[in-house]
Amino acid sequence: MKEVHDLFGGRGSVAAVLEAAKPDADGVLSDSERNHLCYAHLYLGLYYEAMGDAAKSDEHIRLAAFEYPMEHYMGKTAQVHAKLRGLTKP
Repeated sequence: MKEVHDLFGGRGSVAAVLEAAKPDADGVLSDSERNHLCYAHLYLGLYYEAMGDAAKSDEHIRLAAFEYPMEHYMGKTAQVHAKLRGLTKP
């Protein structure tokens, strides 16, 4: 996701990452859309962790791990981060 790369490079924004991952307005979340949301929230959680904002980091890790879980490496990475932090489903 180019927007994540830009964010970590100091050229992007959280809003741009969320906009890029925004699902269609049809109200039905496809696997692809869920995947985009999982990645976006995982990387936002890591971003906020690096910036020292634990509350926002936890919020995004929770979303990646529980609201938009995926059964692939990065999806599992979000779940491990949540477990290690003692986070639970909202």
